[in-house]
Amino acid sequence: MTPPNPEPKPTRRTMPLRHKLMLALACEILLVGFRQVDLTPRQTGILIEAPAMPHHVIT
Repeated sequence: MTPPNPEPKPTRRTMPLRHKLMLALACEILLVGFRQVDLTPRQTGILIEAPAMPHHVIT
């Protein structure tokens, strides 16, 4: 009798090029976003201008 054929090892699937590009783009967007946060500080709150006429009231 002949020995049974051993099962071939499963080959590793490589990531497609378009998935690699999407991953690189996502990382780039995150890095650029984190850099821009420090460049434009934002103050919280609402700016209300005082009325020019003294008898006008902001409610």
